[in-house]
Parts: sequence; structure tokens; C-alpha cells
Amino acid sequence: MTFLNPYALFALIAASFPVLFHLFAQRRARRIEFSSIRFLKQLEKSSMRKVKLRQILLLILRTLLIACLVLAFARPALRGYLGGFFGSSHANTTAIVLFDNSASMTRADASGTYFKQAQDAAMKIADALEGGDEFVLIPLAHLERGKVYRRLHDPAEIRKAITELSVSDAPAKLADGLRIASSELAKTANVNREVYLISDNQARNLTGITSADSAMKLFDERTNVFSAKIGASTSLRNLTIDSIVSVSTVFESGRPLEFDVFIRNSGDVQIDNAIVSLFYNDERVAQRSVAALASGHSEKCTINALPKSAGILNVKAELEDDALAFDNARYLTLELPATSRVAIFTNTNADADFIRLALEQSLSDASIKPYSIELHRTEELRMLPSLRERVNAVMVELGGALEPEDAKALHDYVASGRGAAIFPLAGLDPAQFNSSIGSALSLPQLQSLEGSLASGEKYSGFGAFDLAHPFFTGMFDQNSNPNTPGIESPKIFEYYKFAATSLPLIKLTSGAAYLSDITAGKGHILLYSVPPTFSFSDLPRKPIFLPLVRRTAAYLASMKNNEESAPRSYTCGDPIDHTLPLGSGIQAGERLLVRGPNGFAERDEVNTSSNGALHIAIEQTPYAGIYSIYKDAESSVPLTTIAVNPPSDESNMQTVSESEMKAALEKLSASKTAYHSLDATSKSLTEQIRRSRFGVELWQIFLAIAVMCAVAEMLIAREGKHEPG
Repeated sequence: MTFLNPYALFALIAASFPVLFHLFAQRRARRIEFSSIRFLKQLEKSSMRKVKLRQILLLILRTLLIACLVLAFARPALRGYLGGFFGSSHANTTAIVLFDNSASMTRADASGTYFKQAQDAAMKIADALEGGDEFVLIPLAHLERGKVYRRLHDPAEIRKAITELSVSDAPAKLADGLRIASSELAKTANVNREVYLISDNQARNLTGITSADSAMKLFDERTNVFSAKIGASTSLRNLTIDSIVSVSTVFESGRPLEFDVFIRNSGDVQIDNAIVSLFYNDERVAQRSVAALASGHSEKCTINALPKSAGILNVKAELEDDALAFDNARYLTLELPATSRVAIFTNTNADADFIRLALEQSLSDASIKPYSIELHRTEELRMLPSLRERVNAVMVELGGALEPEDAKALHDYVASGRGAAIFPLAGLDPAQFNSSIGSALSLPQLQSLEGSLASGEKYSGFGAFDLAHPFFTGMFDQNSNPNTPGIESPKIFEYYKFAATSLPLIKLTSGAAYLSDITAGKGHILLYSVPPTFSFSDLPRKPIFLPLVRRTAAYLASMKNNEESAPRSYTCGDPIDHTLPLGSGIQAGERLLVRGPNGFAERDEVNTSSNGALHIAIEQTPYAGIYSIYKDAESSVPLTTIAVNPPSDESNMQTVSESEMKAALEKLSASKTAYHSLDATSKSLTEQIRRSRFGVELWQIFLAIAVMCAVAEMLIAREGKHEPG
């Protein structure tokens, strides 16, 4: 026998009160004078015998009454079926089922998919419930913060809830599920408290259990914890895409985008001739093959394709079907600007003619100009703060010193994370350059003007390119010579020589830098050593000039659009706090429509962050794929899209042993005997569960005895009042 409320037993002290009252309230027989002494003595003996017998009987009844009431409140119970012989009440049960519905449960063995086997096990647990019991189903891969989990009682409703469970691409959060189970059990008064874990025992699931959980003992000594492992060890043929990374960081119209797809063999056997496909907005645009990949090995597959248009680009890399479908695809989203606005600052518009012509030329059949040009005088650089949101790239032609306010405005613009190109013009004084813009932007010192245009025979050319730099990504053929990648080099008769820089992108044959990438705060400056005119070279008439100028504009514009156009990717199961693009016309407080894979749809509110940016918080991301955010249900074009991917370690099928799972869960319980291992495939699973419970509660028996004692005490006490004392 076990007492479910043992602290009530302290009240048994009250059972001593009738004894104490009996001892201190003994009544002495009154002395009455009679004529016959013999008659009085006989009467006294007979009367006292009856009084003492009645008092002892009352004492026993009162003591038993108090004791039975206390025992009823202490809630005695018997385990197993023995309690059924006493005819007492069934001990009610609260069963919390932690159901692993993560993507790893899509694996299959001879008995079918793990997920279907887990549903069958949950059904057997439900079959062990009786009238008055309650059932709480918690899907571990679809937990919701602040959710109130329903307590189900009706068998049909329970079976419906189990049947309607679905697999999520999010990971199983076992630690959070155990904490929720502990919280739910704290709300119940039922005798039997049970927690069931139905899972494939993936090793990653135990990582979230902390020492704090063990210290606070999530489950008391009355809680039984059951573990039902799903699945048998079988050979696995499976490839996984761990990630897709955009190699292209400069988005230029008419140029293909390049991606690195990292593929891992997460199975047990070698896989040959795997095909990886690249999709743009759900349209297949390229394919590559992987010849052979041994178990446990990884390989990088580079794949590229030309986007058909600007705007939102949803990118997907996908493998062919294998044992696990969820890890065969990875997603990311890009924002390709249709037109970039370039501001050119110069004192003589003619000096900017070749740059302007190169940027305004259309390279597409649609005749859409990828760049929009606006010309400003150099002293208008101080207007950059007001032009900041309108201008994507800045090019500055310098033929003299800058005023301090202009130099400061350019410095602040670049340091905030933007980009600018600086072209020195003929007649530039090194001392003026170094004292004004050079010092303001921490540029390398301009040392001298080298060469002579008058010589006509002595000139420099392009000597070497740093093709590994993002500036050149996709600009030349991959098999190009890294020194001179198949270009016709210009004749450079004169050039400005700057102090050596740490990152020259193009070097001249003389060893001096022609183009350097200078980091300034959060931004970058592209520093040229030759004017974009015929004053120092014949560069404007060479084929390299047009792609070089356009790539300069694209590189600078990509910094402006860094947050908006950079690949965005989140992990399934994690809440998203996503910054909305500027100029979307959305106001704080609006509720936007979020649509995702598998019919997912919800409305979420727009909030304002501390820096004034608008962002939207999405609590639920159960499925991998593209989530599109619309202004309302009638909108056909999304404001933005978000890529959500499954966690890469979900493909790791390493499991923990039964002893490891037992050790982990026993640490959370106040009782070392509370852990039970269940065979999920056993036909007697329901019987195993019932035998582990408290079979009956006996409080009703003790309450009935207490009532009978009270009735008997009243009858005997009333009879004693009518007899003479």
C-alpha cells in the first residue's frame, strides 16, 4: 500500500484526543443515602459496569472515526490488480505523450515508416486509459510557446488527435517537451502520472537537457516515465544537402549566379552518379552530377545559371529521392535589383562620358537599362546624407582637393556600410589629395605620377588579377589565366602611384596597383590609379573597359543592398525575426499574411526595432521551403520571401542506447524506479502499462468506515443520555 498524500498522516495525532478526553473527564458516581446498603451496592456495581462498557465503545468509535478520516485524506492506494478485490475506485491517470514527429521519423524499416509505428504505439497507450483518465499529446517537433495543450478524455477524440499528427521538418525539442510535461503534471490531481516518450532515440535529441533540469527534478516520485524506441537498425542509402551558399556576392544584370552546394553521404553505403539540380522560382535551370561519394564523405558541387529577370529570386538545390526525402533540398532567397542608381560626382561632365556610356548600355533583349545615372558636381558630395536612400553606388572623379565637409560626407557614407569608387583625374596634386580626401578616408598615400604620355613607346599594361576576390566572381571564364584572363590589355602611359595596399585587385606590369579595394569602416572604396579617359591610357576603347566599369557599379551597389539582397536562410523550428525591405509601404502595427509550404498560413504583426527598421516575427516554421510575406490576401506579388531549411544534423541517424536514454531520463525523476522501457511493437504494450500503475485508491473505503463509526457513536451516545447517571 502507498499513501498518495502522506503528509496527511501527521493528523493521526488527533486520534489521541478521544483517549485524552476520556482520561480527564471521568465522572465519579454520586453518593446517595438509601435505607438498604446491600441493595445500593448491587445497583452501583451493575450501573457502573454498563457505563464503563459504553464509554470504552464510544472511545473506540471516536478514535476509529478520526483515524479513518485521516487515512481517507492520505489517499491510500494499491498497485496492480490486487486492489480490484477491494471494490474500490480506479486510480485516475494523466498520460503525457511526447511524440517525436521530426523529419528523421520518415525513415522506414521492415515494419513501415517510423512515424506510422509511433502512431500505432500511441494508440496502444490510449487503449490503456479508462473512464476519468486524461490524455495530453505533445508533438516534439511542433512545440508552441505559451500554448495550452488540451486534456483529452474521449477515446474517439484521442484517436483522432493521434491520426491527425503530421511530420514536421523542424527538429524534435525533447528538453522543451519534458519541461512542458512537468508543467502539465503539476496541474493535475490524478493519482497516476505518466510521461511517454515515443521516438527513434536520435542522439541529437538529448543535447538540450541541462544540469538545471536534473537539479530541479522535473518529475516527482509518483510520476512514471516510459520510453518506447521506434525503429530497427538497417542499412541506409541517403545523401544530404548540408547547405547552399551563394558564391556570387555581386549581382549584375546579364551575368550568371554561382552557388556552392555542399553534399554529404549520411548513409551507410557509397552512392554513385548522384544528380543535383538548381531551381530558380521553382523552374529547373541547371544540373550537375556527383560521380561517387563514399559513406561519411562530403563534396562541394559548384553550379550556376543566369536569372531570367530581376526581383525576388527563390533558389533551391535538390537531390534525387533516397531514403530520407526531407534533407534532399536546400533553399535560399535573393533580391536582384532591376535598376541601380549611380551618382557620379565630377566638375567636368565630359570626364564622366565614358563611364556613363558604359553604364547606360543595355545588354538584354528587353532593353532594360540596369543602371540609372545622375551627375553631380563634386561640391555636392555634402548632399550624400540626403541622397543616401536614393543612390545605390557613388563614383567620384577627383581633379583637385575636396572641401572638408565634402570629404566628411563621403567618409560617413562609406563608413556606414556603403561603397564608393574614386577615379583620379589629370592634374591631381599628390599633396592636396593626401591632405584632403586621403587623410579623411584613410586611403594609401599618393606618392607620385609615373610614366609619360609624351613618350608614346613606354607604357604599362595589366599584369595580374586577383580572381579570387568577389569583385571578379563570374566575370571571367573559370579556366582563365589568373594573371591575364584572356583580355586585351590597355596601354597605360601614365598612372598615379599609391603606397602599397593590402588588397590590389589589378596590378600593372610595373608592379603598381591599378585597382585596389580599401576597407573604410563598414564599407569599401575602389581606388583607381588611372582616369576613365584617354588622358593617361587607351583603356576606354578596350573591351575590358565596359565590364570593368559595370562590375564596379554592381560591386558598389551590392553593398547598399547587402541586407536586402544577401541570401536569407533560417532553420525550421526556430522563430523568425525578419527585417522588411525598405520602401515596401508597410506601417508598424499592420498584420501581414505569411504563406509557407504544405498550406502553412498565418498573419503576423509588423513591429519597429530600436533603429527604426520594420520587422515581422514569425513564431512557427514547421516546414522547410520558401515562406512568402504578402501585404494582404489579395496581393499576388510578395513583399519579400524567406528561406527556411531543416537543421543539417537532423540527417545524423546516430541513436543512443537504451541504457543511455535511461540514464538521461532517470536524472530528471525523484524516483530511481520510475523509468520503464517499453517495446513499441509488443502486442502486450497496453498490459505492461496497466501493471505499472496504482490499481485502486482505498480512500472511499476508509471514508465509509468513518461514516459508519459516526452513526454508531451518535446512537450509543443518545442511548446513554436516557439512562440515569
